[in-house]
Amino acid sequence: MLFYFLFYLTFLLFSLGQLGRFSLYNQQINFYLYEIFLGLLLIILFFKYRLEPLKEVWKKYKVIFVFILILFTSLLIGFSQYTLFENAVGSLYLIRLLLYLGYWGYLGYWIKKSPGSKKTIKTSLNIFVVLTVITTITQYLLYPDLRNLFYQGWDPHLFRAFGVFFDTAIAGTIYGMIFLFTNQLIIKTIFLAFLVLSFSRSIYLSITIVLLYEFIKKIPRPRPAERDFARNDRGGVKKITIFFIFFLFLILIAPKPAGEGVNLTRTFSIVSRLKDYQEGANLFIKKPILGYGYNRLRYVRNIQDSHAGASFSSSYMTVLVSAGLIGLISLIGLISQIWKHSKNARVLIVFLGTMSLFDNVLLHPFILFLAGVLFILFDR
Repeated sequence: MLFYFLFYLTFLLFSLGQLGRFSLYNQQINFYLYEIFLGLLLIILFFKYRLEPLKEVWKKYKVIFVFILILFTSLLIGFSQYTLFENAVGSLYLIRLLLYLGYWGYLGYWIKKSPGSKKTIKTSLNIFVVLTVITTITQYLLYPDLRNLFYQGWDPHLFRAFGVFFDTAIAGTIYGMIFLFTNQLIIKTIFLAFLVLSFSRSIYLSITIVLLYEFIKKIPRPRPAERDFARNDRGGVKKITIFFIFFLFLILIAPKPAGEGVNLTRTFSIVSRLKDYQEGANLFIKKPILGYGYNRLRYVRNIQDSHAGASFSSSYMTVLVSAGLIGLISLIGLISQIWKHSKNARVLIVFLGTMSLFDNVLLHPFILFLAGVLFILFDR
């Protein structure tokens, strides 16, 4: 009973988004309330199943252990060049990543061994979905301006949907994942509207690529013995086409009261990203093999008063500079292994993989948590 209570509580606190965040040392160390209970759940599952889940992960995803080893090595090299505090902050990033990856492995094993566990996860996810709908609508109608939190390092989003996540890219990615996962038409429509109101063009592009991928995948290739199958695929093609047309229609009619953020032809963010990529490329050239250590970027870049200082505008660039070319290759290898073993979740991989080209979403705690849960549910 305690375990299930902690599980529901974790999702409930996760629904608080940035409202459940605690920051220390001028926002250099951050943690979320739900992560405390995430850790407790992992400890409980560890004592219940010991090392069996890790053995299962090793059989299918050996590259995960390689990736972690590379990140640890990149952090260890150059340890003497940074202060004890800076090394401690970098180590906390790695510990967090281990927490989430461990949680994925043990959660998947729990579902495999406990028949009723999948229902518990779906119920928890439904709680998150309902609360996200409520908080996003409330934010968009009553708190459409984030400029008052600019001094805390947040971008000044105006008349955009960001819910309790305070970032349109992260919020839009969460909206997109729910949109892709759910089969309920009402929920699907609501979250499609939310991601449109995020006015994130990288979200728009990522959803378009996902829908194109699904469209191509469902184009019927009939054979004499598979006519019914081909007929069902035609229905899927029609459904995707309708959603895409509706998506374009929502973009067209979405209210754009004022501000550069809702201007879809804005160039500021493009120029900013290009400068960000250029800085990352220049740093990579100096240490191309194992990088500067996961994750010391805010100290390497000397940006300690912004949420963007600890990463670049791309998950791939962030890993490339942090752990070098070897780290990026291992990350791509991990993604390819998930692609191989999780055929039902490939739509999610396409979406997150595309988004990660433009924003550091793949390594964000919110995305790691939700993506892990959805991958497990997609795969079963």
